[in-house]
Amino acid sequence: MTVRIQLPPVLRAVSGGVRVLDADGSSIAAALTDLAHRYPALKLHLFDEAGAIRHNIVFLHDGQMIRAREANARRLKDGDEVVLTNALAGG
Repeated sequence: MTVRIQLPPVLRAVSGGVRVLDADGSSIAAALTDLAHRYPALKLHLFDEAGAIRHNIVFLHDGQMIRAREANARRLKDGDEVVLTNALAGG
């Protein structure tokens, strides 16, 4: 199953300047794992030292915000698009 992952501008440099990448996976986590295999430079930005999706990443899918801890459970359908962005924090 192929889905589309839209990268934020800061990560486009490690994907050759490409804004949207195709990935295989039935969940957000599986699609990110596929991208990390095909674009090894992305792995450092997407996953922490323990192999978990970095907690500062959030996703937009079907009009909903999905947190990193929910990425494994979030099911994708063929042709879905997921927007990857950084969580904002402040005080």
